[in-house]
Amino acid sequence: MERGVIASPGIINRLPKGFQMERSLSIDELRYYILYWDKVVIPGNNLVYIGLPEEEQLIKSGAVERPSVGFTGRFEGDQVTNAILSCQSVVAQELVKDKTTDWVIHQLGGECQFPYGFNQRRNIIRVDLASSLPVPTGDEDIYELLEFKENRKDELYSLHAHLDDLYEQVLSSADQDLASKRAISDLAKSIADLDYVTNEHFDKTGKFDLSAELNLSGKDISVGAASGALIDFFATGMTLPIATIAGALISTIKVQSKATNTFQPASKNSKLAFLANAKREVLV
Repeated sequence: MERGVIASPGIINRLPKGFQMERSLSIDELRYYILYWDKVVIPGNNLVYIGLPEEEQLIKSGAVERPSVGFTGRFEGDQVTNAILSCQSVVAQELVKDKTTDWVIHQLGGECQFPYGFNQRRNIIRVDLASSLPVPTGDEDIYELLEFKENRKDELYSLHAHLDDLYEQVLSSADQDLASKRAISDLAKSIADLDYVTNEHFDKTGKFDLSAELNLSGKDISVGAASGALIDFFATGMTLPIATIAGALISTIKVQSKATNTFQPASKNSKLAFLANAKREVLV
């Protein structure tokens, strides 16, 4: 099954009157989406269009799709703000119904924000991977990135598969021995393999944090692991190192239960949403 991501074109903050466009997506953030997902959808609209770096080339290459949400009538003040902030959710609401692609909504920052009508407050399990995913930076051609993605599709598939195994393991039981589970060692190997081939191919790379918000009502909850037990077990958080066989630390995993705003149309999916942050350091 292909994997798809629905992203916002930038970071938009609601103000008491109107909105603030903090910034649009950077080219490195776009490369992150393009490298780690088969389909990248970044909705726009006909009220205030937020462009992307190298947008024309990204669309022409097929790396990014930019469907437009059309609004009709007269919009003023908060109506404009609500319309702009709803675009990602409007498109995602339809795409998550598609069972031929594993679609997930994705935002940047520390917390997901969803507009009224798409928002649901609920308990989730959040899995944070710190400084884990390598992404090429600098002056890299989109076609070179797509060629690398095709040539390294096995490593990318392995990473996603082991991430899914980890999420399933977390949801299957409240376990003090989580660090010893095979899902952790398999994930460590897949991250190390991908890190090696990325640094070998590109002159400069950076790292992205990845956070997944997992559904406590999803199909991956085992009979013996009631959601309440998972909430209690992970309430204070559990941090685990991810190390290679040689013992080199390549990342950390933090697992924590919390109450947060979630995307209601994805309420039956095991992965409710993803969040990411680019690390400042660049590896040369």
